[in-house]
Amino acid sequence: MSEQLQQNSTGGQRIIPMPKKWTVTKKKEAVFAYVLLIPAMLFVLGILGYGVVSAFITSLHRVHALYIDEPFVGFQNYINLFQDERFMNSFQRSLVFVASSVALGTVLALAAALSLYKLTRFRGASQAVSLIPYFVSGISAAISWRFMFAGNASLVNMMMFFFGAEPISWLGHETRAMIVVILANTWKIAPFSVLIILSGLQSIDPDLFDAADIDGASGARKFRYVTLPLIAPMMSVSFIWLSFASFNMFDVIIALTGGGPGRATDLMAVHLYKLAFERLDFSGASAVMIILLVVNMLVSAVSLKASKV
Repeated sequence: MSEQLQQNSTGGQRIIPMPKKWTVTKKKEAVFAYVLLIPAMLFVLGILGYGVVSAFITSLHRVHALYIDEPFVGFQNYINLFQDERFMNSFQRSLVFVASSVALGTVLALAAALSLYKLTRFRGASQAVSLIPYFVSGISAAISWRFMFAGNASLVNMMMFFFGAEPISWLGHETRAMIVVILANTWKIAPFSVLIILSGLQSIDPDLFDAADIDGASGARKFRYVTLPLIAPMMSVSFIWLSFASFNMFDVIIALTGGGPGRATDLMAVHLYKLAFERLDFSGASAVMIILLVVNMLVSAVSLKASKV
């Protein structure tokens, strides 16, 4: 490190470190690292870029399995979507579903991460166990939740009957069905957020907590003024993950409720599936995909801006 001598007020000298300058070797190493990343980046961008561009082009045409011609219609597919009551229903219900899942998932993930952070024994095993729901397939998770909530003989209704309460229809009622899919979705995706937030907690310097203890800060004040500001970037990443996974959740919902009862849980991803494989409207499904992409990008941009990552 470059250093410089400077005269102080008492006539002595002190050493002032000079800013580091990148050497030619370090610059070459940085360039070499980026060069190594280029093939992987091109591969990922190529696959994603092809899918997005292809879907966008399809959304600008009328592509239907029952028609041979594929005429260019511009943004008419998007206009038709926003004039379609079924799509607007799925859009509005998706906003409710995502907002509820993100709020509940953030609270549960933060609580679980704090609990795992404070563990002194069996921390690794506890972290592995907490990730089990994330690794369970969506169809398996949906079957498990149907076993708990579907019918009078479901696990939850049997427990209610044991305690003297009358069994109720969970998946046959619009509001209760939405609650069940929100719980199932949160159970499935929140464990990954636990891992993200826990990594932020483990990166905090313990000396900061010791300094706060010396200043007499309470546990709540340490959490508010030390922990939360330092894990804000990880909280932002967690928020993006929860919203992205919720907007694109399909397999759990299609196997758990099929979008019902009625259209109570007919979310955007489910509506996209029905457009493509039930109504064979591939251009309309592509338009829904592009709208989902734009919504996810907007949510990510707002979250990153708010946390100043």
